[in-house]
Amino acid sequence: MTFRVTTRGLAWAAVILTAVVVGIGAALGATSTASFCGSCKSHKPYVAAYQRSAHRDVNCEQCHSKPGPFFFLTAKLEALQQPVHQIVGNYEEPILGTVANQSCRRCHREDILFRPVSRRGIRVQHRHLIEAGFLCLRCHSTQAHDGAVPAGARTYPSMDQCLLCHNNRYRARDGRVATARCDLCHAKPGYGAVPRSHASPGWATRHGAVGILSTCSACHTDPRDCRRCHNGVSMPHAADWVTSHGAAVRTHGRAACRQCHESRRYCLTCHQVPMPHPSPFVVRHPAAARRAGTQTCFNCHRLENCQACHEAHAGGDPRAHRLLHGVPYAPTLSPAPGGGW
Repeated sequence: MTFRVTTRGLAWAAVILTAVVVGIGAALGATSTASFCGSCKSHKPYVAAYQRSAHRDVNCEQCHSKPGPFFFLTAKLEALQQPVHQIVGNYEEPILGTVANQSCRRCHREDILFRPVSRRGIRVQHRHLIEAGFLCLRCHSTQAHDGAVPAGARTYPSMDQCLLCHNNRYRARDGRVATARCDLCHAKPGYGAVPRSHASPGWATRHGAVGILSTCSACHTDPRDCRRCHNGVSMPHAADWVTSHGAAVRTHGRAACRQCHESRRYCLTCHQVPMPHPSPFVVRHPAAARRAGTQTCFNCHRLENCQACHEAHAGGDPRAHRLLHGVPYAPTLSPAPGGGW
């Protein structure tokens, strides 16, 4: 059987091929719009936030796929699974998308990359950040979807991000050290010399709870800065502070603690007995242990501390052994953190 190529046949083939290409193009374009994405219930809050943003005239695919036909088609193929997830109800929540730097640079080109940008008194040179390998999302994850972005995924241009490099220690690929000078980024005269938070009421007693150590250390470079106010107490507290702070209290006094821990009942949140222990607590402690519970004692003390006296001097009284659970006497002991014994 033979087929003859005729003019009429070629014309019909061209019409069909054109229709297929136009149809595919129309489908690809239609599925890249916010209205199409918003047809899925899970995407509605994200689309609503996007329509209020400065990016509302940018198609979804322009951000959520890298430039080029290959990445565009790859993104479309990956998206084919989304209707299935919507129907079955096993879609990801919250929805976390990704945006490559190349997508941002479709629009933000020389105006962002090759000259410093100043806004609200802050000057930023984005080219250095991109050359260092930072993603735009590292600071700008809320630009298109704002409040719809889950709280744990929101990122902003905060100073602790800047100090990852601008700390007088980080060295760029060209050998230059990123300076921590304030006026490099703070363009207004005097801006940032003393943060506004420092003038708020109660800052002297509140700064420990709200401060970020890396941010503080940009200006407070001397390790002794904290100790000048904290009466010599090591700040920030060491990792084992819960078990070692008793010695610091004896050395520096409770007044040093009360600079930050204002409530007189602060110690009782863990200890539930007077701290440091009033003398002679060794005689009075059984009643305190019965009242507060032995777990309170073991916040600081170890079983061996009990054994030092109870195994050697208990005289066979079963009540004295109730806490020891048959553990043999341990003659080698470490001092207990408590005092006043």
